[in-house]
Order: sequence, then structure tokens, then C-alpha cells
Amino acid sequence: MKVGIITQPLYVNYGGILQNYALQQVLKKMGHEPVTLDFMPSLSFGHYLLYAGKALVCYLSPEKRHPIKPYKHFLERPSNIDSFVRNNIEVTKTVSAYTRRLLRKNGIEAVIVGSDQVWRYSYNHHWLEDMFLGFAKNTDCRKISYAASFGVEKWDYPQDRTAVVRELIKHFDAVSVRENSAVSLCKDCLGVDAQVVIDPTLLMSAEDYDSISDDNLSGNGPYLAAYVLDKDSRKNSYIHALARAKGLEVKEMTVSGSGCSIEEWVSTIRNAEIVVTDSYHGTLFSILFQKQFLSFINRKRGADRFHTLLDNLGLQDRLIDIADPLPVVEKDIDYPSVLSQLDSLREKSISFLESALS
Repeated sequence: MKVGIITQPLYVNYGGILQNYALQQVLKKMGHEPVTLDFMPSLSFGHYLLYAGKALVCYLSPEKRHPIKPYKHFLERPSNIDSFVRNNIEVTKTVSAYTRRLLRKNGIEAVIVGSDQVWRYSYNHHWLEDMFLGFAKNTDCRKISYAASFGVEKWDYPQDRTAVVRELIKHFDAVSVRENSAVSLCKDCLGVDAQVVIDPTLLMSAEDYDSISDDNLSGNGPYLAAYVLDKDSRKNSYIHALARAKGLEVKEMTVSGSGCSIEEWVSTIRNAEIVVTDSYHGTLFSILFQKQFLSFINRKRGADRFHTLLDNLGLQDRLIDIADPLPVVEKDIDYPSVLSQLDSLREKSISFLESALS
């Protein structure tokens, strides 16, 4: 079956790109032909000025400072990310709008929206109906969500948009989400039943990432890998104190695709002694590669996704709330037990996909 995938734009987010790569690999193993509809939104000059203004404010803080991209190249994928996408992910021609014609042109028989925060209102309000497959409503395509996320635990859609997506989701053949709270939101606010499944990256084994990992890219000597999206002085102090206590160097990972390549990102986590992160996908890859890790709860970007997975795997003690005293966890993770639980979650999630596409 030719399966079209709708997700967040494949731009500079390592986790977002890797979850799309993983979903395609799994679908191929099932015998399907996946292709991601390569959506890249157009950007008005007014929105660009808003971005530039925020970047200038961040410039006052060395921890948040980053280069300001020129308007002409703002929505271009960095060359190293674009190379990975072109070489490893099946994509359509880049488009600025989802249409039924795009489905017909690519022979799409089923559409999957997910994973990632495709249903988060603040991220997708300009094309929200597309994320609920409104453009495919009057087609014969199967309509599925896989590990879709609202990113928040409380409903924040305006009433008029709620009415629209509540109608659209009735046309879905199968609905799955990434967090426990999303099951309640689907039931209470949209009137549909949803199943929790794991992120696509966890549907693959550590060995499945060999083809996009290069040990020569991660550097020499034992190190603590720090992948922190929202930096602050307290996190930084904790990371360096932990590294000193363990006799490790700190390897700080870049937080967007304008820095290291996908291959280097994967390899850096894979070869670390310890990983400290506030990233969901940084956490997932730490588990895949059986690393000792600690994760700062990232409430701004969505906390329940951390709780849902780590509770299921018995890893609650690996979550750090920055508001609490910062612990030094001495006990190593019992990975045989964790991987046994992960295998069970993986089996249920793949079963969902197989059933939804049958």
C-alpha cells in the first residue's frame, strides 16, 4: 500500500526527522511504500520580523544566543539535514499546501498523521485542519493517526476550531496518540477513542540505527553527552558537577540541524557514558542505546510524554524536576527489565499499525 505521512516540517529538529525516518523504515518492513508529504510552510515577512525580534532578545543571553538567518533562506533545510532527508527518507516534491491533488499525484492509498506534536494548537493553528486530514476528507484513503501528540495536558483549542476538528476526526479509521493525557482529550473533547502507542523511533532496535551511525563522528575519550534544548545556569551547573563526579568530559550537543549532522547526533548519544537531556527524543535514544541517563522535565514543551513512557518502563527516577533538589542517581538502570517492557510496548504498537492499515 502507498502510505502518505503527514508530520511536522522536516526542518531542523533532530527528533522530528528521526521519528519520520523510523516510521518509514517500519512501514517498509511491513511491505508498504511510505512517502512523506514534504510540507514547508510559506513565511510572511511579518512573521519573520517576529522571529528576528525574539532572536535579538535571546542575543542578550549567551546561553540562548543563536545566529539570525536571513529571510531569503529562513525556511531552507540546512545542507547536512537536507542531505540526510534526501538520502534516507522518501519525500514528495516540497509543497506549501496539502491538497487532494497531491494525494492523487502520488497514488496515496492511506494517510498517517504523526508522530510528534502534530495536534499541538500553538504549533499548528495555521494548518490545523490539515493535521486532522481535512484535505483528505472526501477521498477513499484510509485515515490514521500514529502517536499524535497535543503537547499539553489541558484542551486549548478555541471553540470554533474544536467543532471543526471534532467533525474531521470522525472520518479517521484508527486513532492513536503518544501520551495518556491525549486519550482523555480525544474522548472528552473530540468524542473518539484513542490508543496509546510508542514513538516511531522506539519501534526500531538499536542495531537498526547502524546505517545512520558513525562511531568516528562522536569524538574520543569517555564523556557525558548534554543535549539541552532550554538551557539555564542551574542545568548547566548540574551537568558539569555530575561530569566531574564521574570523571567525564562534557560534550555539549547542538540543538538544531544547523549544527551537527543527524549521523553525528545519533553517534554522540550512542557512544556516551551518561546522557543528560531535557529532550524527549534525547531520552528515547538514551533508552534505545541503553545509556545511564537523566532527563529534566520539560514542561514548556510537554511533560506528559516523558511520564507516560518512563512510567511504563519503570524509569520514573530518571526524571528531574528543576524546581526540586537535583539528585545524583547512583543506581544503574536495569536494562534487561526495561527492554522486556519496551518489547511489549513495541509489539502492541506495531499491531496497531498493522490493523489500521489492513
